[in-house]
Amino acid sequence: MKTINRTGITIIPKQPYIDWADSFNDVKVYYKEAVTTILIPDEYDEFNYEKFIKKTYKQIFEEQLESWMADPDIWPKKRDYKMFKKWFDVLCSDMTWDYGDGDIEHVED
Repeated sequence: MKTINRTGITIIPKQPYIDWADSFNDVKVYYKEAVTTILIPDEYDEFNYEKFIKKTYKQIFEEQLESWMADPDIWPKKRDYKMFKKWFDVLCSDMTWDYGDGDIEHVED
């Protein structure tokens, strides 16, 4: 196994996001295990990852909204840092292990 030289942050939806996601369906379909992990730049680590969050929360917020509903007209209009913190928890991982056998492939969006 190998380590990856990046700090990872995991974006964990809280109930307000789950309620918003579920509001588009007759049946509750969002599941709490659906989280996103982001590898952040080397300049940020487990001691200052919050600086990265404050700098990029809007992009992260919008990516989370888009992952459930592609139409930005339906997204909440207010998307400030305070709301981001109400809608998501952030978990920091200072060690990332690669248990895979193959090379890591990067796909550009």
